[in-house]
This record gives sequence, C-alpha cells and structure tokens, in this order.
Amino acid sequence: MPPTPTVRQNGHALRTFREMRGYSVADLAEQAQVSAPALRNWELENKALPIVKAERLCAALSIGIAAIDRDNASTNAAQDVA
Repeated sequence: MPPTPTVRQNGHALRTFREMRGYSVADLAEQAQVSAPALRNWELENKALPIVKAERLCAALSIGIAAIDRDNASTNAAQDVA
C-alpha cells in the first residue's frame, strides 16, 4: 500500500485561519468532516496532515491549500496576521 500523500502543514497558519473565521476546533472539525483530536494534532504539528484532509479543511476555511503549506511562501502571510 503506497504512503498517504501529506502536506507539510504550518499549524500556526491553520490555527490562525480557524480563529479568524471564528471557528472552535470542534466547529471546524465538523465542517471539514475530520475529528477534533486530529485537527488539534495538525495545528500542533504532532501528526502529518493528509492532502485529502487538508483540502477539506481549506474548503471549510475558504482558503487555498498553499495558505497552510509550510513549503509555500504564502504561509508567511498567515503568520503576519497573528
């Protein structure tokens, strides 16, 4: 079985966008159909974020995946907001 593709997420950016939208962890998890504990782990960067889940989170937050991708320069914008 091939490894699950993941995003090298910027947990701070993910949390910042969540808070900017006024979502609690539970609210965003429900919107994105992921578990709240998993979302917390992704925000804390304790676990790798599968691309499929990142796409769901980004859709719920109305942002592009590049906004939470640590390998993308646009993540600096989210850090500046905090």
